[in-house]
Amino acid sequence: MKKQHILIIDDDEVDRKRALRSLTQAGCNADVAQASNAVTARRFISEQIFDCILLDYQLPGTDGFELLVELREVLGVKTPVVVLTGEGSEMVAVEAMKRGATDYLPKSLLAPDTLLRVITQAVERTRLERELVEARVQIEQQALYDSLTGLGNRRLFMRDLARAMSSAQRTNLPFCLFMMDLDKFKGVNDQYGHEAGDAILAEVGRRLVATGRANDLFYRPGGDEFAALIDALDSKTALSIANRIRHVISAPITWRDQQLSIGISIGIAPYSSDVVALDALIRIADAAMYQAKTSGLGVASQMDLA
Repeated sequence: MKKQHILIIDDDEVDRKRALRSLTQAGCNADVAQASNAVTARRFISEQIFDCILLDYQLPGTDGFELLVELREVLGVKTPVVVLTGEGSEMVAVEAMKRGATDYLPKSLLAPDTLLRVITQAVERTRLERELVEARVQIEQQALYDSLTGLGNRRLFMRDLARAMSSAQRTNLPFCLFMMDLDKFKGVNDQYGHEAGDAILAEVGRRLVATGRANDLFYRPGGDEFAALIDALDSKTALSIANRIRHVISAPITWRDQQLSIGISIGIAPYSSDVVALDALIRIADAAMYQAKTSGLGVASQMDLA
């Protein structure tokens, strides 16, 4: 078992020694730091990560609950915290858990076996909670992001587009929707196979992100179709960004010993307050993209179709 790092926060030296003695007698393999007040405790916590914190309910200048809230909400400490107190009432236990304690142990029950058990359970509970959060993040990642390119998928694209339109309606800050379709992709995919096609799609995703600015968002709704929400103040800026994307995507992609060349057609639909439905804005951008592809120009905007 790896050595644990435990912090005891208690203003009573006798109680600190008692807790330390209980840990030793229980055979707990731990480095134990001791703090007699909140100031020292904050310093220890800022300097290292602990596996568990034993926190006295009563401290000079503050109480353990106030420090507990500070650790959780202000400092963002995720370490399990076991509240130790001479008060054995259920009300104290409930309040400790509400403030973010992992567990609670009256000092009257403090003994080698009980203390080790509570610490072990607190550490394990925190580990399980952390794994649950990570699993939820992974599920959300799978639900909202394309596994091949790492870009947002259609679901995230539709959600972000709705939010962008709602925000634009409130703030009058403009943005443009880019709908993009790869040129010559099918021929390359048919000639070299799906592995080459996947490599192209992944590289296109990487290049789009590298080309974009901080507020530009890119998506792969499906197939060889890409989309972007571009923070553009005017049509000239939008066209400049689109042409930069076309230039970057047109550079050959190395796959094994082959140099694969594709292009991209881009349709631009500037947001307008006249367009209240996101499906309508998508149709406008799609129509512009089709015009860009069939005309051979590579880029077309809503203004070109008027």
